[in-house]
Amino acid sequence: MILHQTVPALRLGLRMVRGLSRSHAVRIVEAHASAGPFRSFAEFARRTGLSSAVLATLSSADAFASLRLNRRGALWESLPEQRQLPLFDSLEPDEPPVELPEMSPFEEVSGDYRAVGLSLRDHPLKFVRPLLDKLRVVRAKDLATLPADRRYKVGGLVLLRQRPSTAKGITFVTLEDETGMANLIIRQDVWEKHRQVARRAQAMIAHGRLQRQDGVIHILAEKLEDLSRQMTAVAIRSRDFR
Repeated sequence: MILHQTVPALRLGLRMVRGLSRSHAVRIVEAHASAGPFRSFAEFARRTGLSSAVLATLSSADAFASLRLNRRGALWESLPEQRQLPLFDSLEPDEPPVELPEMSPFEEVSGDYRAVGLSLRDHPLKFVRPLLDKLRVVRAKDLATLPADRRYKVGGLVLLRQRPSTAKGITFVTLEDETGMANLIIRQDVWEKHRQVARRAQAMIAHGRLQRQDGVIHILAEKLEDLSRQMTAVAIRSRDFR
């Protein structure tokens, strides 16, 4: 996906790949700058000289999509036993390429989150929305129009936990679903009652009262439920207490 971009865009894209060192990124950028875009996985491997482990990291990040190679296909190509020696690069393979099953949309989105921490394909909450609808969990975008001072449930990935020193024990949490963000205010007693979910959950459902004044919208949380089990394939890293 990132290998056909301009050099500055390529450099930026490589910085987002988790587990890719700076030296490896520099090697890729230099190879691209010296001889132009890569035309195949084999050419990329030959020109960069990267190890199978690094190629697997890039494959997990879907870096080879622009070469018409999906994650599973790229991971297969990155295996040491699939790598040809340079002497035989010009020879046609004796066997046809292995056809691997396509990843589901949720697997693709989960792979994006594990590799780079976000996805441009879709949002993970979209795939559990039928469950959330059954639980009567409202969408974040609806908080702007729902009647205020009533109790609702909102759910999402935990993006941020913050407890300012001036907040008297109150913690501010930001959730994100497929429609936007919802801000929670969690008082100390609620935090302590649901401490494990409040501190550790990568996704949660919050029950509470909707408060909206002067354009500021938030849920005053009364109960927290862990939604992480439904998100086990997604690697989310919240930014906490900064």
